[in-house]
Amino acid sequence: MHDDVNHEDMREVEEGLAGLVSIPPDTLLRRTVVSVGSADEAATTDSPIGPVWIAWSTRGVTAVSPLFACPTFDDFAKVHRRTSFEAKQLPNDLSEAVTSALHTGDNAAVPIDTTGVGAFQQAVLATCATIPAGEVRPYGWIASEIGNPGSVRAVGTALGKNPIPLLIPCHRVVRSDGSLGNYAFGPQIKHELLIREGAILA
Repeated sequence: MHDDVNHEDMREVEEGLAGLVSIPPDTLLRRTVVSVGSADEAATTDSPIGPVWIAWSTRGVTAVSPLFACPTFDDFAKVHRRTSFEAKQLPNDLSEAVTSALHTGDNAAVPIDTTGVGAFQQAVLATCATIPAGEVRPYGWIASEIGNPGSVRAVGTALGKNPIPLLIPCHRVVRSDGSLGNYAFGPQIKHELLIREGAILA
């Protein structure tokens, strides 16, 4: 009887071990690295400047880039190195918030993740994100708001490297003389966005 019990126990152990070596689902690696914050997912959606790539982490949107700048997912992933997986579409809740923000200019409902940039740029981007649609601010205003009024040039550099344009509206930041200043996608698009939002007349 003792031997029978041992054989029964051994069978259970073998069945348990067999379960451990079963082939994992294809999505396991993806779910794991995304959930621990080691990689982002990305998909395309429409925007006022045409289709754009949107990348997101578990904390929020990490990157935005128009397809005319990054035509393929591989192009986008090279620019935004944390982006490792292409998705068919944004998650429903994020898609609704992003779509609304892109077309109304109100980004308050969109979770944003700027943990991939330095503290100074985070402060600049967070302040820029508070500029309402239909309004503009000079670079010096952001410098003052972050408590560093002498950093106007550095503010411009930080905005020039904004990884989340449109949703963090760096197009609403202009020069102190009222001229548009630089924009990653060109002054014409900046001009058109500000007209669309009612910040300037056509």
